[in-house]
Amino acid sequence: MRTKLVKSAFGVLILVSGMLLIGPATGGVIPADAAPQGTHVTIHRSNGLDTVSTAIPTVGQPTVSDSAESAVRTSSSTTKAGSVSIATSNCDGCSGVATTFQVVYFDGKMASADNSAAAWSSCAGCSSSAVSVQLVVARRATTLTVNNRALALNLECTECRTTSAAIQFVISGGTRRDLSTQAKDMIGQIQAELGQRLQNTPPSQGLQRSAPLAKSLTDDTAARLAQIILKDVGATSVQRNIDVQSGQ
Repeated sequence: MRTKLVKSAFGVLILVSGMLLIGPATGGVIPADAAPQGTHVTIHRSNGLDTVSTAIPTVGQPTVSDSAESAVRTSSSTTKAGSVSIATSNCDGCSGVATTFQVVYFDGKMASADNSAAAWSSCAGCSSSAVSVQLVVARRATTLTVNNRALALNLECTECRTTSAAIQFVISGGTRRDLSTQAKDMIGQIQAELGQRLQNTPPSQGLQRSAPLAKSLTDDTAARLAQIILKDVGATSVQRNIDVQSGQ
C-alpha cells in the first residue's frame, strides 16, 4: 500500500492505493476504511462538525452516487465547520458523483468554516464529480474566517471526465430567519443536478472545452442557489465564493 500525505490550504490530501481522501486542516485524517462506497459519513469532532460525502465506485459497483446534508448551530468561539465532497474512480467505465450540503449558524463573535470538493480519476472512460455547497450564517460575528477550495486530478487517465465544484455562501448579519426545509430541499435538488451535469462535460482530452463549461454550469447554479437563499432567509446580500476545477 502506498500512502501520500499532501498539505493544502484546505486540509490534508491522502492518496492511499489509488483512493483520494481529504481531512480538514483542523481535523483528523479520514481513514480509507471509514469511507465505503455508496454511503455518507458525518464526522463529529469535539471542536466542530464536518459533513462528508464519498462516491467510490468499484468493478463490482461501477456506478455510485452519494449525498450528505447537515445543519448545525453553535455559539462556541472555537468551533470550525467543514463541508467535504469526495469522488474517486479507478476502474474502467466507472462513475462516481458525490454532493455535500452543509448549513452552519454561528451565534458567537467568531466564525470559521472550510468548504472543499475533490475529484480524482485513474482509469479509461470513467468519470468523477464532486460538488460541495456550504452556507455560513454569522449574524453576530466580528471575526470571520472562511476557505473554499476545489481539486480535480487525472492520473494515467484516458477519456476521463473529472470535475469538482466548491460553492460557499456567507451571510453576516441582516437576517433572523433560518433556512427553511423547503429551501434546503430545493438546494439539494439543484446541487444534485449540477453533479450529474458535470459528469457530461467533455473528457480530459477536451480540457479547453470542459473547463469553461464546468465553470459556466457552476456559476449558473450558484446564482440560482443565491436567489433561493436570499429570498428564504430575508437577507439583502450574500457573499459567494466559487472554485471549479477540471482534471487534466
